[in-house]
Amino acid sequence: MKFSETILLILLLGALAFSGYLLYQNLPREPVALVPSSQINNNFPVGSFNSSIQFYPRMRFKQSMITYGFESACTSEKEDQVVRAFNNLEDKTILEFETSSDPEIDITCSDLAPEPQTKGHFVAGEGGPTEIINNTLYAVILKGKISLYRNEKCEEPNIATHEILHVLGFDHNGNPKSILYPTLNCEQTIDQYLIDEINDLYKTKSAPDLIIEKVSASLAGRYLSFEIEILNQGLQDAPNILLGVYGDDDFEEVFVIGNIPIGTKKILTVQNVKATNSLSEATFFVDPKNQNDEIYEDNNKKSLIIEG
Repeated sequence: MKFSETILLILLLGALAFSGYLLYQNLPREPVALVPSSQINNNFPVGSFNSSIQFYPRMRFKQSMITYGFESACTSEKEDQVVRAFNNLEDKTILEFETSSDPEIDITCSDLAPEPQTKGHFVAGEGGPTEIINNTLYAVILKGKISLYRNEKCEEPNIATHEILHVLGFDHNGNPKSILYPTLNCEQTIDQYLIDEINDLYKTKSAPDLIIEKVSASLAGRYLSFEIEILNQGLQDAPNILLGVYGDDDFEEVFVIGNIPIGTKKILTVQNVKATNSLSEATFFVDPKNQNDEIYEDNNKKSLIIEG
């Protein structure tokens, strides 16, 4: 074979290989991008291959019974997918789900999906918390939303399950076998660690938790002045809260604080409360009659040595 013919053959083989590559690149492939409502996140922290971090630490709804509702555009097929996904989670965890006219989770079914950030994917759904109170104990989810753009292609309701887990506060992970992997595979399942994490988060009773964050006091003669900060770091609003102030032996005064919603701090400043006798110590007790059931009952009390 002549040199020129050899060169021509190499060029032809190269052209055939390049054409094959272009054909492969343009074959009709549709991996499904499943994204939280914020954005696709493919930057996984070191060590997160088999675990999904939450958008905020310790995210959960106020109680284990979570309500949901569909918009009118949702077909019966999509509603059935979501209900099946809820039922699967009820079977595996301590969560319960029920419909409501004023739901915590809004479910929409528009066919207009946003443009995905990863080329070669179409968006099947979105989900995530939309209203959160970031408390000391928990990031409390007040509202969430699921948007379903495509019908389910798997036997199991993987799209709906994926988006519900986003609403519960879980981000993507890097395990291709996980239901929270960014792209859909009909063989994916709910990881055991997700079940364990949900059960751990929701085993705490749904109640307020009042804590005295800060208190200072001074004494001028027999007149006590103080400033106190009380935070509700729990999962429910705390109604009709009282503050008891106790001194040596018979000194006692009760102040009305009122309602303290989730994540709210109340500051009370009091000047010149007359004590019955001279004081060396004052004790401040939130909810002194224990009228409110709380997550923790041992953080409502603080004592101070009075500096006069």
